Amino acid sequence: RLSITSTLRSQKKRKLSGWHFGVRVCAWTATTVGVMNTILLIAAAAKFPVLDGIGVAYEGSCEVVDHWTTWLHILINGLSSLLLSASNYTMQALAAPTRAEVDRAHAKGDWVDIGVASVRNLSRIKWLRIVLWWILAVSSVPIHLLYNSAAFKTIDGGNFSTKIPLVNPPSTVTPDDDEYYVTMPSDTSFLPSLQKWWGQNYDNETLVERLNNTDCINAYGTNFVTGRNHLLTITTETGDQAKNETLFMVEGTTDYYDSELRYRWMCENDYNSSHTFQLKCATSTLKKHVDNWTINGRKIDYCLSQITPSHCELQFSVQILVAVIVMNVLKSVAMFVTLYQQKDATLVTVGDAVASYLDQPDDLTKGRCLMSRKDIKSWKLNPNEKKPNTDPMPVTFYPEKTTWFFRAASKGRWITAFTLIISAIITTASLLGMGTSQLQGDGASPFRIGFGSIDSRAFISTELPESGASGLISSILLANLPQAIASFLYLLYNSLLSSMLLAKEWSSYALRRKPLRVSHPHGQQRSTYYLQLPLRYSAPLLLISATLHWMISQSIFLARINTYYDGNPTEGDDMSSVGYSCPPILVTMLIGIVLLFVALAMGFRKFGSQMPIASSCSVAIAAACHRPQDDADAAYLPVQWGEVESEREDEIGHCSFTSGPVLPLVEGRMY
Repeated sequence: RLSITSTLRSQKKRKLSGWHFGVRVCAWTATTVGVMNTILLIAAAAKFPVLDGIGVAYEGSCEVVDHWTTWLHILINGLSSLLLSASNYTMQALAAPTRAEVDRAHAKGDWVDIGVASVRNLSRIKWLRIVLWWILAVSSVPIHLLYNSAAFKTIDGGNFSTKIPLVNPPSTVTPDDDEYYVTMPSDTSFLPSLQKWWGQNYDNETLVERLNNTDCINAYGTNFVTGRNHLLTITTETGDQAKNETLFMVEGTTDYYDSELRYRWMCENDYNSSHTFQLKCATSTLKKHVDNWTINGRKIDYCLSQITPSHCELQFSVQILVAVIVMNVLKSVAMFVTLYQQKDATLVTVGDAVASYLDQPDDLTKGRCLMSRKDIKSWKLNPNEKKPNTDPMPVTFYPEKTTWFFRAASKGRWITAFTLIISAIITTASLLGMGTSQLQGDGASPFRIGFGSIDSRAFISTELPESGASGLISSILLANLPQAIASFLYLLYNSLLSSMLLAKEWSSYALRRKPLRVSHPHGQQRSTYYLQLPLRYSAPLLLISATLHWMISQSIFLARINTYYDGNPTEGDDMSSVGYSCPPILVTMLIGIVLLFVALAMGFRKFGSQMPIASSCSVAIAAACHRPQDDADAAYLPVQWGEVESEREDEIGHCSFTSGPVLPLVEGRMY
């Protein structure tokens, strides 16, 4: 009975400590996110109309849609960052080796990583953990490629006509231009309905708004006009009475996907048919001389704007939400399987490894107490032989004057991480430069386009389809590709910080005596809920990651446009593209630069002791744990690393972790 009670207590303690507790939190976090997504999908699909997998949660004010999409994307990026962090934690726990797996690797002259996320370990651990690791890794890809486009806004790219004064059309106007320039009454075939409406309603303040020139330019100086329809520009100048001219010119706006500006008529004071379609129009310049706004020689006094309901929509994709939920379920299942099927004691933290080797020292590393990670090559007989060199190899201790945190991670890890991060920053800067140049060329102010705001001048030009389902899918994948890249860079950055903090923890054992930080404590050992990054590092990093993902979602995003004419949707004129916004691109780049300099600043920190840097190398860790014979319980007591009493008869000293007294190492002495 006592044995059963003791076992139950041990199991309960195991559940509430170490990586088991961490994975439990991760599993329930992933499950909670999945349940939230499922409830939102079911509720939205039941309440709102869905056509071809696209639901409309709201139609109306663009300000309301902007408000909801902003908060939804903050929520989405927060949840996706939680999933990424939970996956990373569980993947690191899965890749941690057991003592038996480490011993097998050492017997072959090989080594494994301990205490950090490791791809290297995948070929050296059991197949079930490999499968679970890959499920967590692969399921992250669709989430980051799709999740941010689960909810999106669609704006109204309405078509309307603009009546513009024109007295004497230039001789260069050809019959082909009649669609744009009409001298009354030579062609009235497509105007009677508009003439009738304006005649009946021009003074109706509920249907028509009088705009001064500045407001008129602001309202119609965009390719996507919402909440307004046809426009009448008014001049006090008279036309040619002999021709009975009262309406001087009519221009119908082009479709939204036309390469030209729909509001170029505002700048057509010097029209000729040879250059109209290449005309640029800077509304900022017009507003500087707004009192002299002139179109084809006629000074505009004010405008009359037809007021219509806004047709912006908050839409959601059923297929995307289903895909995200399926990937979410896979993650949750993999985490719970990890929790309940992983019974073997794995060496998750460096404390786990030290405790294991103090309890059962590794004979293959005996006599190499000053071994560091960089000495691993001397441990092998030669690269082709699958066995280690077990001969003792004393070395003379000459402490380095300064040991930087840079040494904690391998050169390959630093080069890979910094190359990719710097490449991402340079790419972001290039996109910002090209976007700024493109917008300035179109007469727009790059930094006045708001976060996530759709502007036809700020579209990424590609050869991808724009209409229908194919246009939507291709735009979603392109818009979210940076999200997947950012997630990968987060994992690299996390691994880099973990390596440096692991080495810091390792080095601290040469400065003072303290208990080992292990997954499942015994004796005076300390429990730990984190693997290597303490909460003071992991929490800010998670917050920065979520912020970065949200900034990316506002920098490059799905731009979806539906076209309306006289308040009615036009068939087949929907468009999906990828828009960009310069302000969040700049903020994203600055965040990347700050993270880069934080890593550099960490790298230039100094270790407090002269202890050889084992990093995450299992061989170097094992070599430092050959305790004195009479210190059998060292693993369960507070320990310190330093010179201990040597069992050798010669003058060669020995250093190790021990619960007994230690001395500082002597410069010039062999150990």
